[in-house]
Amino acid sequence: MQIRQSENSLLPLGLSLGAHLLLLGLLAANLSLWPRQASQPVRLAIDAAVVPDLEAVRQREAEQRRRRETEERRRAEEARRQREALEQQRRAEEQRRLAAERQRLEQQRRAAAEAERRARAQRQREAEQRRRREAEERRRAAEARQRQAEREAELQAQLAAEQAREDAIRGGLLAQWIEVIRQKVQRNWIKPPSAGPGLECELRVRQIPGGDVVGVEIGRCNGDAAVVRSIENAVYRAAPLPPPPDPALFERNIVLIFRPEE
Repeated sequence: MQIRQSENSLLPLGLSLGAHLLLLGLLAANLSLWPRQASQPVRLAIDAAVVPDLEAVRQREAEQRRRRETEERRRAEEARRQREALEQQRRAEEQRRLAAERQRLEQQRRAAAEAERRARAQRQREAEQRRRREAEERRRAAEARQRQAEREAELQAQLAAEQAREDAIRGGLLAQWIEVIRQKVQRNWIKPPSAGPGLECELRVRQIPGGDVVGVEIGRCNGDAAVVRSIENAVYRAAPLPPPPDPALFERNIVLIFRPEE
């Protein structure tokens, strides 16, 4: 485009120079025919006509050159600005990419840390649950051993009590204890007028440790209702009942035959 503008600007100049050269040729030919004294004014007129045209051409060329340089500078400045804009855009995109990469790495780091925290918490919970299970198993095993030991001790105690009871029974201690209770009941009996000779009643007495009477039942009896009530009252008045000579002989429910002595 610049070459085309140069060619367009030189074309009028060439034509003008050609025309002037042609004119100068003609004048030169004519001067050879004119006397010497007439040549000087004509040459001055030609010079005066040519010089202004050359100056205008030079000015136009300078103006065109100035415009070209200005355009070139503008284009260079525009190209520089575009390069700078592209560079800034590239840098901004690079910064965004780096920021996104940092964010992604940070998210990965946080996710890994969170996963590790959860895994550690899960391991701790499992360890705590295992510890509790083991402690519970040890406690239950200890309780089972304790219960077994208690059952064995209780069984041994029962066996010993049964053995002592059997020994006491064989030694007549149970019969002696029942007789002591019967005698105490008889001492507390108030004989009613309807009680006749040969009175005999079966008593079922319920007592608690310490000898307190909690219940009396009269079984077979050959006395009337007044006699039955008098015997029941005698049992309650006899409380607390005498303890057995051997604690192994104690019975909550005892049966005795009330046969008052005359």
